[in-house]
Amino acid sequence: MASTFKNSGITVPVVDTTDGDIYTAGGSETAVIHALYISNNSASSVARVNVKVTVDGGTTFKYVGKNLEVPVGNTLTLDKPINLENNDKLRVVADPSPDSTAVEVEAVASILAIT
Repeated sequence: MASTFKNSGITVPVVDTTDGDIYTAGGSETAVIHALYISNNSASSVARVNVKVTVDGGTTFKYVGKNLEVPVGNTLTLDKPINLENNDKLRVVADPSPDSTAVEVEAVASILAIT
């Protein structure tokens, strides 16, 4: 078994689609998300985000965190491991800002991929 450390990052969308998939374990891979960093780059709006993972190879999502608040100009860190099996996905989606649909949120995951 080979182990590879990786980082993966996205600009967090406000629509719950595959655009929010920060990482997908390959078909012959398992992965451990060591930490997830969610940064709110806004100077004026609090961000709210949802973090989800699939539990059955990529189709059924369950919440890891729902409606998590990220203060203005701050970073929220989830530092407990999240395990992904073959084809499982880690997804981060922001709620639209009350003032507009735009948000300024980025997410980075620290990953150990095992093949």
